[in-house]
Amino acid sequence: MSGRRITKGGFANWVSRLFERLVMKRTLDHAYLIMGGHIFFQTLSAAVQLDLFTLLARRGRMTRHDMAEALKVAEKPIRILMLGCTALKLVRKHSDGTYSNSFLASRLLNADCPRNVLSIVKWQHFINYRAMFHFHEAIRANANVGLAEISGTGATLYEHLSAHPDLERVFQDAMQSISVQANDLLARSVDFTQFHNLLDVGGGNGTNIMNLARHNPHLKAGVFDWPSVCAIAEQNIAKNDLADRLRAVRGNCFVDPFPRDVDCILFAHFLTIWSEEKDRALLKKAYEALPPGGAAIVFNVMQRDDESGPLSAAWGSPYFLTLATGEGMLYTWAEYRTWMQEAGFKTVLTTPLVRDHGIIIGVKGDIS
Repeated sequence: MSGRRITKGGFANWVSRLFERLVMKRTLDHAYLIMGGHIFFQTLSAAVQLDLFTLLARRGRMTRHDMAEALKVAEKPIRILMLGCTALKLVRKHSDGTYSNSFLASRLLNADCPRNVLSIVKWQHFINYRAMFHFHEAIRANANVGLAEISGTGATLYEHLSAHPDLERVFQDAMQSISVQANDLLARSVDFTQFHNLLDVGGGNGTNIMNLARHNPHLKAGVFDWPSVCAIAEQNIAKNDLADRLRAVRGNCFVDPFPRDVDCILFAHFLTIWSEEKDRALLKKAYEALPPGGAAIVFNVMQRDDESGPLSAAWGSPYFLTLATGEGMLYTWAEYRTWMQEAGFKTVLTTPLVRDHGIIIGVKGDIS
């Protein structure tokens, strides 16, 4: 067969490949990311659970053989893992066969980096991933049917987590990481000098109020949350020597009254959890609890008013329907403004921030 051509259509194939590379590559890559999202997330999650990115950060460039030895696994699975991590641009493969972290991995997936998101990846893996299999059922039922994946009593993920201390810790660690990533924006963007006693509704383990207290030495603040969560918050507050200014108030925000000694009520990454009706009720309850001049603050990722995105809102909303409560989503700026006004707030101020976050402040009474 020497000298004979076995393939055909060489020029046509060349044109097709050129067209794909120049015109269709981004579209095809986008399709692979959508169709293979479950695989690509598990690639990330496996690398995180192996603590691969921290290993590379500490040791520098490594071969697959070196990684396999350090992680005590066979080399072929590492080859498969590194193929995925390289294609996802989490690591770089060098011409000498070694691998190193990408900029993203070195900043966000390295345990030695203070602003890493490892706990968020673990939250997605251990709590959210199995539940999201039921997204289609949740759409049909308009309910959080994915909650069946986590045993417990009650109608929400947060109630079920109280029966699983290990999972609740995973969840709270993730919420703390989200707070670290985002809540500096809040501290830098709101003038808290005019307030004296703040209540963080659904404030979790206290990360947010501790950050606000450090930025505002005059400020007293409290977390209002489930008893099991308040116990974690109290430990963190005591550990950080802030018990003289910070507290944890046990309660159900829909049933129990808000403390009457506060002049600022904060809903940070909280109204996204609940239905429109419950959010209206919470804002009305906040208005009634505040003194004249007091303020309610909504802080979270905002959906655009034309409902076209951003990706962060599209990423988060199915979680609230399928698992968290069966009620919430990332709402639009316009919805929050309307609900504030309906609650009675005369002045409503909006501030867009980076990373799709925003602040909406309702002031009770006129601003002098």
